[in-house]
Amino acid sequence: MQIIFIAAILLGIIFIAFSIRFTWWWRPFYNGFAVFMYHHVRPAYQNKRGEDLSFAITPETFEEHVKYLITKGYNFIGLEDLSSNNIKKPAMLTFDDGYVDNYKFVFPILKKYNIKAVIFLIAGKIGIDPELMTWEQVYEMQNSGLVSFGSHGLTHANIRRMEASSAIKELKESKHILETKLGHSISAFCYPLGAGGTDERVRKLVFDAGYLFDFSTRRGLNPWPLKSDRTIYRAFPRGKETKLDFILQTHLGRSKL
Repeated sequence: MQIIFIAAILLGIIFIAFSIRFTWWWRPFYNGFAVFMYHHVRPAYQNKRGEDLSFAITPETFEEHVKYLITKGYNFIGLEDLSSNNIKKPAMLTFDDGYVDNYKFVFPILKKYNIKAVIFLIAGKIGIDPELMTWEQVYEMQNSGLVSFGSHGLTHANIRRMEASSAIKELKESKHILETKLGHSISAFCYPLGAGGTDERVRKLVFDAGYLFDFSTRRGLNPWPLKSDRTIYRAFPRGKETKLDFILQTHLGRSKL
């Protein structure tokens, strides 16, 4: 009898703990800021060599993400809005590297729903790497008023492994190229190779180079208005995840409890 009583208490504790956690992630985070990280958006998950692209989602999946956020009342913002403090329920769609499929498949969806997005460009490879957008495509997206651009480095190298002089060149030259080509200041930097590409030393170099915001692959939501004491965290939706996974990404910044 005593064993049954103890077992019932333990089960009750487990049930209460699970209920608290389960209901917690369903609550809307009106004071949080969800930033979503994408790479490829394309009809197939594989490249020409038949290799799976772990960073790829289909245009249909991406559009479902957009529609979900719209129905939940999120406001899509660009880099120019990061200093604002009066936007309610902000969300940001970001794309790393500047793949040409962002122009072919993402841009039409942005225009369809009249929403903003951010693309981080590898400044030294634009117009050279056939997988990436051309300057003409970048200009068209910028002129639409829907897409803002940040730097993803000059060569997409791991800045953390560089000597200070090389790191400064990677940061400053990419900024200079983008500012010269696009005709305005570049305020944001996205670390190549994610969390493994940055530390406190690198972060200081980023701000010393003139950037105002830095984006990482650390997962989670951000305070809103933003605080400068940490990099901007991002959620990372993957193509083969479910709708429930994306709901979790929206409320937690990750797809797992």
